Amino acid sequence: MSTENREKFSIVNAASRDVITCHVDDSLPKVAKLMVDNWISSVFVKDDNDKVVGIITDGVIFRLVAKEKDPRIYKAGDVMVRDIITVSEDVSMDELKTLFDKTKVKRVGVVNKQGQIVGVISKKWVNQFKKYTRYYEIQLQPKDTAEKRV
Repeated sequence: MSTENREKFSIVNAASRDVITCHVDDSLPKVAKLMVDNWISSVFVKDDNDKVVGIITDGVIFRLVAKEKDPRIYKAGDVMVRDIITVSEDVSMDELKTLFDKTKVKRVGVVNKQGQIVGVISKKWVNQFKKYTRYYEIQLQPKDTAEKRV
């Protein structure tokens, strides 16, 4: 297949598509259970209008416990981080790396053209990818368009 016929890679292909959400009124133990049950480290928080209004990470819960606060008395809306950083599906790896280097965030939401979160990508994944691309000639492309090498 020629290079011209390949689909353009979208970061959403690399992002985790398991976008797990909770409600602002959900208890923190319920949020922690969502994380454990789904093997994830962050949960997006939605309001009554089904709009994403925040994110809760495992770090938020760890910090509460480290401060000897009882997580059972908190609701998702009490502890969520309201400043969600998102990127569009067409963001480049270099742009992602720069974003992660300039901020303290470890995860960003990937949004589609309608502004809906369709994936999550982590700083760790981007750093690993950038590390390996230094040593190997890796080009991201959807599986179904990859050329078979003989």
